[in-house]
Amino acid sequence: MKKSPGVVRHPFPLKQVVYGLAGVLYLGFLLMTLSSVPFHPDESTYIYMSRDLDRIIAGGPCVVCWKAGNESDPLQVERERDSPLTRYTIGLARIVTGISATPSNWNWSAGWEQNLGQGAVPSIGLLLAARIPQALLLFLAVLLMARIGWQLCGEVRAVSAAVLLALNSQVLLHARRAMSEAGLLFGMVLVVAIILERKESAGKLFRVFFFPLLAGVALALAALFKYSGLLIAPPALAGMFLGYREDSLRRTLLRGLARSGVMVIVFLLVFLALNPVYWCNPVSTLSAVITERQSLLGEQVAALRLAAPGLVLDSFPVRLLAVPYQLFFASTAFWDIPNYAQITAASEHAYLSNPLNALTSGGILSLLWCVLSLSGLALAVVRGARRGGDGRMRILVVWFLSVFGGIVIGVPILWQRYYLPLIPICTALSAVAVAAIGDDLSRRIRQSRSGISDK
Repeated sequence: MKKSPGVVRHPFPLKQVVYGLAGVLYLGFLLMTLSSVPFHPDESTYIYMSRDLDRIIAGGPCVVCWKAGNESDPLQVERERDSPLTRYTIGLARIVTGISATPSNWNWSAGWEQNLGQGAVPSIGLLLAARIPQALLLFLAVLLMARIGWQLCGEVRAVSAAVLLALNSQVLLHARRAMSEAGLLFGMVLVVAIILERKESAGKLFRVFFFPLLAGVALALAALFKYSGLLIAPPALAGMFLGYREDSLRRTLLRGLARSGVMVIVFLLVFLALNPVYWCNPVSTLSAVITERQSLLGEQVAALRLAAPGLVLDSFPVRLLAVPYQLFFASTAFWDIPNYAQITAASEHAYLSNPLNALTSGGILSLLWCVLSLSGLALAVVRGARRGGDGRMRILVVWFLSVFGGIVIGVPILWQRYYLPLIPICTALSAVAVAAIGDDLSRRIRQSRSGISDK
């Protein structure tokens, strides 16, 4: 029997189904295990401050606006310290689930029982509701990392990049808490995914306007989740010049500057639109934010000098060594200072009993990840340094240098979650190394088969 003309038979998309199923299982794992993640007192602060969303709904955005003379207001101090988007996502989750925020902020100078009596310890239901948006943001970050791997030429890079980020021990701990780390990772990888999304067939309007517009929105989101998201700004700017090949250096510079201008303008508009703390007096607010964040860092350093002087990084060489130590060799850090370590020890032990939570927490897999990251960095430098080299590799190098330099210069304390912004770039570099190894093995196998067939 002849097949009827015009009927096209498509093969069953087995690969896509497998990838989709893996994604669903991972999302289920993130959500189903949220309650097993040990509590961090900073989660209480984010939940407490999530009432800003209730205040905005009830009284309008200007009720959270920064005001001169309110320096002693603890709510204004918290708004100066942190970007707002994490507390807004937690507030939205609370409103949807109908759960009220904690009535009191966490007091680090008080004991656990005193904080519990003041209502600063969230209930299990409230904590889970606050963590759900972070789990969703982490899931989106993993999908975006897969897209970055694909943009770096290939399925192998996509799978390896997604898996390396999804199962990283530090990411699984810090990015599932009701804190800003998940949003930070999401914003940073979103920026890179956009600037690597080159469409050579795109028209001039997309190249000069819509491309930098999307990058500006993503950069604003990164900063709105956490101010350290601004570490992704240099690779974003590099992408404005390297994202598309032009036929002359002059055109590359002119269009790069035009795209950069659009990106910066959009960034400022989105950042201010979604951050009403700045609305009343943007310049004074920015000055107060910088002053308060410097003051907070100084207080943290002073406190650690007394409680744990080994965690203070006074010299530049020590800061350089701290980066590979925290990324690849340090055990998962459940707390920054051990005020409540005895109380959380049981939940920490139970958390580590799941092997998926500690795959890269020291050991051979951590060493392998270190080797892959360094190899990928070397490959990116070599490929980007060639005349007419791959612009994507150059963007990866700028990404690494920007985040690495920012952490070495700006982080004087050995707190693990402050090093988290380096994990996505090391994941991308590791994916480059994995793909290079795979390509080399494939070439050797083809050569071997070709030699056998010639005989």
